[in-house]
Amino acid sequence: MARKKNYTAALQSVTKGFEAVEDSIKIDLPRNPRSYRQIDHSQYLGLGFDAWATQSIHVIRALLKSGNFSVSTLIGYSANGLRYFLSFLCGGSLKSPPATPNDLTKRDLERYISWLKIKYPNGSTAKNQYTSFKSLIVVLADYGFIEAATDKLLPPNPFPDNAKNIKDADPLTMGEMQRLLRALKSDLVSIHKGMFLGNGAESMAVMLLITAARSGINTTPLLEMTRDALKPHPFVPNLRLITTIKRRGTGAQIKTIRQTNLVDKYSAIPLDGVAVLNKALEISKPLVALASEDISPYVWLYRSGQRGAANKIVVLTSGTLSLSTKNICERHALLDDQGNRLHVSLSRLRKTMESRLWKLSGGDILEVSSVMGHTPQVADNHYLKINDEIKTEGATFIGEIFPDRLRGINITPTPLGGCQDGLYGSRAPKDGVNHCADFIHCLGCPSYAIVGTLEDLYRLFSYQKFLYAEVEYFLSDEWDTWRTRQFSYIRIIDDFTSKKFDLALVLQAKAQAESTPHLFWAKKIEFMKKKLDGEF
Repeated sequence: MARKKNYTAALQSVTKGFEAVEDSIKIDLPRNPRSYRQIDHSQYLGLGFDAWATQSIHVIRALLKSGNFSVSTLIGYSANGLRYFLSFLCGGSLKSPPATPNDLTKRDLERYISWLKIKYPNGSTAKNQYTSFKSLIVVLADYGFIEAATDKLLPPNPFPDNAKNIKDADPLTMGEMQRLLRALKSDLVSIHKGMFLGNGAESMAVMLLITAARSGINTTPLLEMTRDALKPHPFVPNLRLITTIKRRGTGAQIKTIRQTNLVDKYSAIPLDGVAVLNKALEISKPLVALASEDISPYVWLYRSGQRGAANKIVVLTSGTLSLSTKNICERHALLDDQGNRLHVSLSRLRKTMESRLWKLSGGDILEVSSVMGHTPQVADNHYLKINDEIKTEGATFIGEIFPDRLRGINITPTPLGGCQDGLYGSRAPKDGVNHCADFIHCLGCPSYAIVGTLEDLYRLFSYQKFLYAEVEYFLSDEWDTWRTRQFSYIRIIDDFTSKKFDLALVLQAKAQAESTPHLFWAKKIEFMKKKLDGEF
């Protein structure tokens, strides 16, 4: 169905025949990681495609004012999307190039894709530039500047084999991570003693890298972390929460960071995450009053140190962070496992954090994706590297219905917790009449979920009490293997609940189940006890 043009969204210069005023097609930008001060489309005027310049700047300005898009993303719409498409149009590849966005055809886009593939045959450049332009097309259509339906206009999957041409950054190995953290710890000690030999950017980079290694926060949200980001954890005294903003996906993100020393298999070096962040806040605090208004709320402030502007207050950007990280690695002569100079980026640290969380959670992909702030599919496709070491450790399956429960979707309660569908679940009769009653096997069923409400945990621990009663009932040697399996279920329940849920809540549910088990299991326990006592 064709889109209805939204004339209220049109630029005044567009509706008057593209008599654009120069200032109306320039946008002054707030501070951003790409260090762009302005998006300027006046450079595209007079090429025969003024409507592209004016209408694009209009929608980009509207998106910027909405606050729902990062500045970097909107810069990409112009610098990567429109810029290269207009270069294609001006190159004479089309006999009748589209003078306005509304003149664009699917054939034009197919020719543009071919042009990009020829111009950039290797890597992801062609795909990235097309993706930025595609996003711009979608927005132009949303604002009514393109009347055609985008699903008919945009070619499906124009870069099907792109993933094969891209070498994605791997997570750091255990050895590489240990060497990096050892170097960062050494620098951190020097910073505390006032003996650090690096410049201000490197000092902040050391503390930012440690924070990244401990939290797995994305690059832009971490660079834009504000000074009030650290909050007390509502339940656990030795944890703190870091709140950042991720404009795409889930928006606000909250990370948990330990206040006490954190030691795990990936880092035998104790690093106090909260103390590191507090140190960065302490060092940069005197600079806040001297910084410009647009950067004063941020954490990673330092004196420029550059000739002619040594005392100018600046903040870490992706560029300065990359250079500082390289200098840190070179100063400590850090090598990867193959003996080459170690390459460290926040992307690699994030993926290392993902893989580490995968290991620490027992392979629970849903828990990992929840902590990292994106969907399980994204985590599985783009971050987790399932190497042989992880594969041999196995995984804990907690049920396909788990994310539904988190979203508040109605789940049928059962004596063990919750079920996706009592009529058509994995073990249900699936006859549309009889509900599943195979509660003994809930723990191994993909339709089962235990999330952590008091009621859910109470039901689960009531079932655990029933398992103990069963073991006491079947004491003969022929049931030895079976008893071993039952004890493994008992341990799984204890391990799972202690790791995933608040300890006070777990103890409360366990005490309630011990004193008055759920009626369903209490009846079964009572029946076995009476049989043992010879009452039947």
